[in-house]
Amino acid sequence: MKPESPIWSLVAGKFNNELTEEEKSQLDKFTQNEQDRKLMNRVETIHSGVNEMKHVRSFDKNVSWNKIGNHIRMMQVRKHTIVMLKYVAILVLAFGLGAVFNSVLLQRDIPVQYAEVEVTYGQTNHLVLFDGTEVWLNSGTKFKYPNRFNSSERDVYVTGEAFFKVAPNKKLPFKVRTGRMEIEVLGTSFNVSAYPNDSVQFVVLVEGKVQLNNAQGNKIGELVPGQLALQMPDKKIFVQNVSPSEYTNWKDGILNFREERMEDIAKKLERWYNVEISFEKENLKEHLITGTILRNKPIDQITSVLEMIAPIKFEYVIKAEEKNKLIVTER
Repeated sequence: MKPESPIWSLVAGKFNNELTEEEKSQLDKFTQNEQDRKLMNRVETIHSGVNEMKHVRSFDKNVSWNKIGNHIRMMQVRKHTIVMLKYVAILVLAFGLGAVFNSVLLQRDIPVQYAEVEVTYGQTNHLVLFDGTEVWLNSGTKFKYPNRFNSSERDVYVTGEAFFKVAPNKKLPFKVRTGRMEIEVLGTSFNVSAYPNDSVQFVVLVEGKVQLNNAQGNKIGELVPGQLALQMPDKKIFVQNVSPSEYTNWKDGILNFREERMEDIAKKLERWYNVEISFEKENLKEHLITGTILRNKPIDQITSVLEMIAPIKFEYVIKAEEKNKLIVTER
């Protein structure tokens, strides 16, 4: 089996439990002869060892290559074992650095395809991308990512709200595109909110460093930890210091409000509880609210608290086959 052969895509899929029945059959055909079966046994042994390498995320290809070479020399292996060195390198890359494996070995064989995750109202989601990056998706969010990253960047697309804990990779910047702006990082954690029906989009940096670009990829600013960047409808950027947890606690089931308009709170409640909220009068949207909401509490408890701290009340309209509706009226 040559390193550039499509068989390595099937091998990677086997160890990640991603093969279809048809692909399993293809792999079985590849390993029908004794030589390929022996090679497959060696591959499985190598993969088991790679899984035990706790430092794999900080893997340095050149250092590891040297360590493997030194080990082989110390063991005084025979000539045919040296041939396996290239398979060791391939598999370390494949299972330790999936992005490099995809871009270097499979780039010519596998076209870039995008998967899209859509989180319905009332739900949240948590994903781990193949490069180790963790992504939390808030209610009403669409997230699109490729089956492999290219050789120059890791790009994903967000419509809605997401929290990212990006796996460090100095050679491959991670870019989050919202349609109106682009957030570029090497390894950091941050929150981005870019719902289509919100006039303002924002980015909050928890740790690391973030570069803000416009939709064309041109740099427009940078953030340091504890800063919030607001992009207004006219695309102007305003930066201010904040407490990041107030903007990221949603992934832990907590919503924080600090002098926030009732209209904006209503939008968040709509997403969290999958309801529709309307206002009897326009001025009711302008009430400013400060407080905390726990997601595990039923919405009637939340509205009761809001009625206590603002001169409003909620009227419920129960729908059998549609979203329940809440009408905000004056108290």
